[in-house]
Amino acid sequence: MSEVIIPDQTKISPAPTVAWTPLGENAILIMSVCDAMPGKVPIAVDGNPRNKAETMALTWRRPQAEAAAAVGFLCLAPAPATDRAGSGALLLGRPGRPLRLVLSPKPMPLQSFLAALAEEAGQAFPTVVDGLLEILLASKPNPRRLRAAAMLLQSIAKPGGFVEVMGPLDDGVFIQGWTSNFSAGRTKLLIAHSGLSFAVLEAGTFERDDLGDGARGFFGLLEECEIRHPSEIERLFFRANDGWRALDVYERHVLLEPITVPGHLRDGLQRGSAPQATTDKLRRASQRFDGRDTVALLDAPVRAGIDDATIVESSGTLIIGWLFDPDRHVSAVTLRSGTQSCVIDRLWTRVSRPDVASAFAEDPRFSHMLGARRNSHGFIVFAPKLTPEPGQPLYLEFEIEGSGPAFLPLEAGRGQPRRTLERIFGLLDPKSSTAATVVERQIAPALQAAEIAPPRVIETFDLGAFTADAPLGLVIGLDHRQRELSSLFALLAIDPEVRPVPIVLAIPGESFDRIGAEARRLARFYGLAVRLALVEGVEDACDAMEAGARACRFQTIAMLSGAAQIRMPGWLGRLERAFKARGGQCVASPTLLFEDNSIRWAGAWMEGEGASRRVFNRFVGYPLEAIGNLGPMEVAAGATECCVLSRAAFIEAGGFARNYFTTAEKGLDLCLKLRMNGAPSIWVPEVEIYVVDDGEMARPHLVSLAQLADRASFDRRWSLAVSNMRG
Repeated sequence: MSEVIIPDQTKISPAPTVAWTPLGENAILIMSVCDAMPGKVPIAVDGNPRNKAETMALTWRRPQAEAAAAVGFLCLAPAPATDRAGSGALLLGRPGRPLRLVLSPKPMPLQSFLAALAEEAGQAFPTVVDGLLEILLASKPNPRRLRAAAMLLQSIAKPGGFVEVMGPLDDGVFIQGWTSNFSAGRTKLLIAHSGLSFAVLEAGTFERDDLGDGARGFFGLLEECEIRHPSEIERLFFRANDGWRALDVYERHVLLEPITVPGHLRDGLQRGSAPQATTDKLRRASQRFDGRDTVALLDAPVRAGIDDATIVESSGTLIIGWLFDPDRHVSAVTLRSGTQSCVIDRLWTRVSRPDVASAFAEDPRFSHMLGARRNSHGFIVFAPKLTPEPGQPLYLEFEIEGSGPAFLPLEAGRGQPRRTLERIFGLLDPKSSTAATVVERQIAPALQAAEIAPPRVIETFDLGAFTADAPLGLVIGLDHRQRELSSLFALLAIDPEVRPVPIVLAIPGESFDRIGAEARRLARFYGLAVRLALVEGVEDACDAMEAGARACRFQTIAMLSGAAQIRMPGWLGRLERAFKARGGQCVASPTLLFEDNSIRWAGAWMEGEGASRRVFNRFVGYPLEAIGNLGPMEVAAGATECCVLSRAAFIEAGGFARNYFTTAEKGLDLCLKLRMNGAPSIWVPEVEIYVVDDGEMARPHLVSLAQLADRASFDRRWSLAVSNMRG
């Protein structure tokens, strides 16, 4: 069509008044007649040729009408000004003479407008409706246009059957029912829900004895749809050979659980038929997890089992299990729950499981496949961030070459990160290379990813003249192990520099009754000012010390672990003086000794350059005499088993990190954070404190694995910063 120009000056002539109805804020729908109308025309609004747009016209023949009104047409137009300050006229720039129309003073309600259109268009009404729907749904939808399209469909769609069964699937919706108006295969639909949107139905059909002639049952998947749950569906519309049809949702429809949908698809495929492309798509969907262990049903020599599956709170899922696959039929293993997934065979660590090999050696179906192959049938894996939502099943999907997926459901418990991960240490040989790999690839990342809640003070009890906002106070943190308090309180009481200092004693809630009673008796006997803090969530002494620091308002705090034992009077005063000598901007720590007077800690130092740079304790195991008569000096990091520091600096640094197994790395991590914030560590050699062997792990011979995990976690967090530190 050649371009049509609307002239700037158009002779005003009598114009017909046309019916119209609003569609949204910016458009109206008009209906009129003329002698001829092209499919696409420019239209000027309010008689202003400079305020124009382009519109699609839907036309039909009017056989009995005069030549000047031989064509009926329907089109969208820009809405006139709300105040109707314009002329209320529309100018359509068709070839030849432009067509001028005047809008009726009042719009028609949409339903009345559609009724008038049906009467006017007659047999052409279905075709006009198709075109109008295409126009209404093609542009960016707005609520009124969607309502118009929905009302139009409700008005003209004939009954087309019922949807009797529905069920959600990960990326679609299963539906089943009956109809006589569409064939198996791919059908484009419109879904009426809170709005109106397109979808595609991939469906098969099957015979039903309870239906009349021409009607058949159907089953399939709704895809490419906006809805996420079948309960949103109000009605389905589709274009049949004789016009638009509607599938109503049966009032007593069955709503399936997601896990049962694959079974219904398999049943439909067995009794129905569909084009090959649709059959393939439905078959893939039917092979999804339905709650059964299908690995055990495989003809291929593949079997699997789970020893333990634990959801690590706010972190991920830890799985310990085995996979017997001597001929390597499994190409991928994926952990799934709802829409979440993690390909675990890219992450897992394989471990030796001679028990699995022995079990299958007794099975004649598999014994000939074992040969001299390794026994690495076991695996340990941490799937980060995959924690199933309530009601969603957790399962493993095994991709088997040549036979599609097989599934293994998991019954997962829930556990706290540190205790859950510590259990794995008991399954490992600390001397094996596999143990080191499991620690570095599974345990350390899992603990670092965990969001562990900080310890919380539940209740406090003050004894004596306790002052919560004193300039200096002592915070003592106890863990779950049995501690002897009588000697500690006696040494505190006979030290004139400690006796007047208020003391916070942080005690785990589990042992508060026993320890709290002893602490009350000793505090009263020695006349000490003590605040007993009952703490929830204590894993170690660091947790207790942090809770104690937050249970007071001391300006300066002296922290003392329950594992520490005072060796001499005057220790607190000397540490405080070293602290004040640096303007209160440091961490002052003493020399720590083993019980045989050998050195446990005498300053942490930097060693190496670049990526090889690390923090180490230089004098560990040396006799005390090895350090001579050194004076206070700055070191890379202090020792938090006993130290003096600013409470405000401690709080600002976030306290102790919780993503370590042992207190050593927790303390090192804290001191480096303080150093980065401008509070370096000072070693005061003349002050000596005993620290008894912690025995933090339930099994002492596994401490090396815990230390390895902590070192891997520390390096992941700090290696770059340490490589650029001075000193």
